[in-house]
Parts: sequence; structure tokens; C-alpha cells
Amino acid sequence: MLYKGLISAVIVLLAGCSSVPPPSQTEANGATDVHEVASGELPQSRLSAGEQVTLQTSQGEQDVSPAIVSVTESQLDNSVAASQYYDPWEGFNRSMFAFNNAAYDYVLTPVSNGYKAVLPQPVRNSVGNFFSNLREPLNLLNNIFSGEVSDAGTNLGRFLINSTIGLLGLFDPASSWFDITPKERSIGDTLASYGVGAGPYLVLPLLGQSDVRGGFSVLTEGLIHPVNHIADSPQTYQLRAVDGVDEFSEQSDTYHTLYQNADDPYIYFRNQYLQGQARDSLYEQEDSD
Repeated sequence: MLYKGLISAVIVLLAGCSSVPPPSQTEANGATDVHEVASGELPQSRLSAGEQVTLQTSQGEQDVSPAIVSVTESQLDNSVAASQYYDPWEGFNRSMFAFNNAAYDYVLTPVSNGYKAVLPQPVRNSVGNFFSNLREPLNLLNNIFSGEVSDAGTNLGRFLINSTIGLLGLFDPASSWFDITPKERSIGDTLASYGVGAGPYLVLPLLGQSDVRGGFSVLTEGLIHPVNHIADSPQTYQLRAVDGVDEFSEQSDTYHTLYQNADDPYIYFRNQYLQGQARDSLYEQEDSD
């Protein structure tokens, strides 16, 4: 059992590379001007100022929103503000960040470019839909344990609709036909709902930027993921690898564009991640009030 657990953890690391790039791309309320980034122009200062930017990549234009929009230090509680840049393991994290970037440059980016060259966008969309649907049982359990019964019901409805009408999750009629939006929740989110702190900032091998709570969440979910119950090894590992490559392929160009324009890429990506965590914590507090 220990041997199988170690093998599974390694596969999770290899398949989970997509969690690294880029900073939060989810549009937040209050975004201001949208600027197109020309060659050699730095987008980081605009993102930090709360502006959405449009990057020119090999995949065309990609919009990137800042990690924090219209959120000031005074809006964050003292605990969040004090830990916003908590990085006591910076030496280790920088080394791991450099290792990950080399892995992206020389291994994962060429693989993802080949993946995009072979499979057209509609097929890649179906691959992404399949793995998102396969994760719904995890979302459901985490929402139940977090006390979010309504969201758990949404997870169940989406899973049943997409697994049947959506042909085993290859399509997403739950969103497009029934307007049932995803309600994702991880083990890390569940722990946070019970007051478990994020812990120090941590860069994981290939998995990238996280924190102690998030790292535990990703590794644990990798071991109990539903994909482990629909296939045996080595097919399980192959499926997880495809999942990782598919997600990374959608983000790699944006990551490399931001990396190349940053004066200190480690600091930039770290701060965007920690600011995003602070933003999410603030919004969750407002929702619970």
C-alpha cells in the first residue's frame, strides 16, 4: 500500500502541473481599463494597479485579470494582511520555482504544444469537460463536509446531466442548456471552512505555487480522485497525465508571457498568488455575513 501511495503521489505531481500558471484569470468585480500589452511592455504594474490586461500569445489574445481588484489593506482583517506575503521558506521556494520553470520550458511546453497541434480546440474542450465532470463527486463531498448542501445538490445535478445527456461528460449541457454553473470545492476549501489556516507559501515540484493547506489538498485529492476508481494502473496514470497536459496547454502561453516580462518572476507570481488568496478570504467573509 505504501508503494502504491508513493507511485500515486508522483503521478499526481506529474499530472498536476497545470496548477501553476498563470495568476488568477477569473474576472473580479471592479476591473478598470483593459490594456493591450505590446511587445516589451510590462503588464505587471497594470495588474497590480487593478487593471485587466490583454496579452498577445501564440493562441491569440488572452485576458488576464489582477489577483486583487478594489481591495485595500484596510478591507482585509489583521490576520490576512499580516500573512499576505508570508514566505519563510523563500530559499527552497525559489529553487523549486526555477526547477519548475525549466521543466515547463524543456518538457511540458513542448508536450502541450504538440498536444494542441494534434487536437483541435473543440476536441480539447471535450477533454477538459470530461475531467471536470469526473471531479464532480469530489466537489460534492467537499461541499457536504463544508455544510454547503445547496452547492452539493448542484454538483449532483451537473454530474447526472453531463454524464448522461453530455455523453460521459464530453459535453456540458448542465451549463449551456440548464444554466447550472459549477460549484467547485477542494479539500483545502473544506479545511478553510473549519478555520484551518493556509500556512506558509510553498512551491511544490511541478505542481507549483501553493501553501501548506493547498499542497495537502492537492496531494490528498490525487490519491482519492475518482479516476482511480474507473481504471487500473497504468491507465490511471495515463489519464491523469492527459488531464495535466490538457490544462497546462491552455495556460502555458500566458505564463511564459508574464514570466518573460517580470523583473523578478518569483516575486511576481508569489505576490499574485498570495493576493488572490487574500481576496478569496475577504469575499468568503462577506458572503458569510
